[in-house]
Amino acid sequence: MIVHWCLKGIAQSSTFDDTSAVQVFQDGLPSKWVWKHSGGPLDAGLAGGQAALGAKALDDHVNHYGLVPDTPYISLSAGIVTPKPGGGVTIHPAWKTAVDFATRGGRTPGYVFRCWAIVSPKRNAGLCAISDEVRDLNIFRPFWIFHQEGEIAVPLIVPARQIEWVAKIRVDLTLDTRFGTDGYKDNAQFVGPDAISNVVEVI
Repeated sequence: MIVHWCLKGIAQSSTFDDTSAVQVFQDGLPSKWVWKHSGGPLDAGLAGGQAALGAKALDDHVNHYGLVPDTPYISLSAGIVTPKPGGGVTIHPAWKTAVDFATRGGRTPGYVFRCWAIVSPKRNAGLCAISDEVRDLNIFRPFWIFHQEGEIAVPLIVPARQIEWVAKIRVDLTLDTRFGTDGYKDNAQFVGPDAISNVVEVI
């Protein structure tokens, strides 16, 4: 397994504001499936959501997102590097992707969350605790259309304690310094991935 740092962008709206962004530190980041089928971020939605996971649901989430109103997956970005046709590479940073989603392309303020996820080096569309690195075309070749988003697909929910901070982004794509310290709010309950590291000290 691999522990991967990721970013998630969410636009500000009538149903998601500064209070909602901070509440994520308590509730976690749920998928649309969990919200629609539970009435809260945790609850009965997790049970039904597990049954909704699978290869087809993952393909619908990545390649047909607009047609799936209650996907059980959450899209995070870890960034990606792609080759240039004439040689060299192009870097597509996770921050750029997350800010683009958070602001809807510069049309609204939004929020960027930094979190970590446990990723499988193989296809894993059915386990609720392990994410799929769909940006890896060595494994997920049908997902090339949105490859530049550098996506990690998390099933059902990103737990609250895996979310390190949230930043607020203005329409002009700069940090909103009225929100927290220099535009950031830290999660006091955050637990870093080193807590599950496979490194064990000598006795």
